[in-house]
Amino acid sequence: MRVTIKDVAKLAKVSPSTVTRVIQNKKTISEETKKRVRKAMKELNYHPNLNARSLVSSYSQVIGLVLPDDSDAFYQNPFFPSVFRGIAQIAAEHHYAIQIATGKDQKERLEAISQMVLGKRVDGLIFLYSQENDPLIQLVTEEQFPFLILGKSLSPFTPLVDNDNIQAGFDATQYFIKQGCQHIAFIGGSKKLYVTQDRYKGYQKALSDYQLSHDPQNTAFASEFLEEKGYQFIKRLLKHNPQIDAVITTDSLLAEGVCDYLAEKQLAIPTLSFDSINPKLKLAAYVDINSLELGRTSFTTILQIINDYKENRQICYRQLIPHRLIER
Repeated sequence: MRVTIKDVAKLAKVSPSTVTRVIQNKKTISEETKKRVRKAMKELNYHPNLNARSLVSSYSQVIGLVLPDDSDAFYQNPFFPSVFRGIAQIAAEHHYAIQIATGKDQKERLEAISQMVLGKRVDGLIFLYSQENDPLIQLVTEEQFPFLILGKSLSPFTPLVDNDNIQAGFDATQYFIKQGCQHIAFIGGSKKLYVTQDRYKGYQKALSDYQLSHDPQNTAFASEFLEEKGYQFIKRLLKHNPQIDAVITTDSLLAEGVCDYLAEKQLAIPTLSFDSINPKLKLAAYVDINSLELGRTSFTTILQIINDYKENRQICYRQLIPHRLIER
């Protein structure tokens, strides 16, 4: 026999209307009551009909995730699955579905976002990247549609969840400086990404604060986060400056290419990367950016934004998730 809202209400000792409001995540219901109702739903294996609810409430109970231009990076880079896991954990708790928006180019991605926003197919959007002059962000901003960025924005009115990447880049560089390194290479992703820009700024600031020279030829920026890019770049940088005594990479795939080259040439140059899981690579250290919490906080925040939107409130949420440097 199919379990109904009445069955859940009876087990939780509340009214059926209270169960409905819990499913809708109404703020008028106490956290204690929400926990009791959700526990009853779990025990009875009750799953609300999201389609029926969306017809009544005009809300879809779906959140859209917008992938970066290079969608391959989403599937290859361990950062994104970890963020996605954090998002999915909180989505499940609030009975939300997730829809992924992607496309082979900017035009296709813009079309996908337009359909989501104008067709009310999702209640809000989480952008899993941040970059300069993004037409997708311009679209949702003009439509006053609930969204947030996982990353940085220069606009003070853009909601976001991020790390302090300037400080993270500084900490990474300072780590090697305190180890006595003086010729530290920096290999980053695309310069149009704010995360690359900020970690590079932190790198430059650390060199300046410790009065070390900054040679632009000790840096390289990849258009794609690919292992072969890391391999090619460290090969080129070492050819220019054989004195390089440490390498900072902003991405684990780039770090893998660097480590492959160093192992192939039997070079003992310490390497550091940014990650959120203990890397299998032979790294001297890594900066844990806590991507699981980035994902969890992103979903919690987009729910706040959606609830504010329903109440015609405009609040800009800007959350910073702490990082930590872990020595291997």
